[in-house]
Amino acid sequence: MKFIDLFTSFIHYLIHPFKSHENFLHPEIESTPGFLRLTAYESLILSWVFVIINGILRIILLNFVILFLVDLVASSSVDFSSFIDLKKMPSYNFVVLSSILDLIFYPLFGLFIIQFWEFIFKMYGNLAGVKGDLHQKSQDILAIYFSSSILKIIPILGGAIQSIAKFILMYAGLRKQLHVSPALSVCIILTPYVILLGIISFFTMLFVLLT
Repeated sequence: MKFIDLFTSFIHYLIHPFKSHENFLHPEIESTPGFLRLTAYESLILSWVFVIINGILRIILLNFVILFLVDLVASSSVDFSSFIDLKKMPSYNFVVLSSILDLIFYPLFGLFIIQFWEFIFKMYGNLAGVKGDLHQKSQDILAIYFSSSILKIIPILGGAIQSIAKFILMYAGLRKQLHVSPALSVCIILTPYVILLGIISFFTMLFVLLT
């Protein structure tokens, strides 16, 4: 397995999610040179690389902004103290610490994401009567889902674009792997938000009843 093939396949996942799933489902028909079938865990590790790059870029960008503001305040004759409080700006140590924590907890959170979504996919798959290996189908969906982390290296807007890409990549996986309807695919994707809303509503009612 060549290292370059790993990243080529990962990028292929992001650019051609529907075609990638066709490669997974019909490898004897759909053949893409250098295409590899990664597990969700392998895809998670690759996505970690882009998270690391994003952390480095974030440190560089934030420190550039801080240095620019310091230089602006120092060289300008205008008093910016009422608009910019340099004491409240994040320090270099704070930026580095927050980035390191992101890098440390990302794989742990990723493992939770894999287990959570695999449970959701299997539950809906059994309810919908989906045939085949639901574990493998879940792995394929999540392997392509994690390829959205490539977008994190885009400055400023990377996070927002990645959120949209995650929705599209998971939608593609649900349509191709589980063969569910568009409406049900959206419902599956929104399941975590429904669960979160239910938990918030439960504790809100509990708080109201106890007060």
